[in-house]
Amino acid sequence: MVQPQSPGESARLTVDALEVLDTGLIPVLRDMVLDRYGDHVVIFDADHDKVPVFTASGQWVGRADSPDAITTLIDIHERVNGGDT
Repeated sequence: MVQPQSPGESARLTVDALEVLDTGLIPVLRDMVLDRYGDHVVIFDADHDKVPVFTASGQWVGRADSPDAITTLIDIHERVNGGDT
C-alpha cells in the first residue's frame, strides 16, 4: 500500500501476485429457462410464478405476475421508455 502524496488523494494498492486457494461454489440453475421476447429477456423459474423481465442490454423492466402478463409488461415499458432501451 502506497500512501497518497497529498491529503485527500486515494492510497494505491499494488498486487504482486494473486493465488487462488479454492474454487467458489457455483449455483446450479435448476428448472430455469432464459427466453427472448424481441429485445427483452425473461427468466422462467419452476419455483416461482412471477417472471423477471430485462432488456437484452440488462436494464430491469419489471416482474410479470405470470407468463401471460409478460407482453403487457413489455408493452408498458416500451411506451414509457420508448422502444430504444
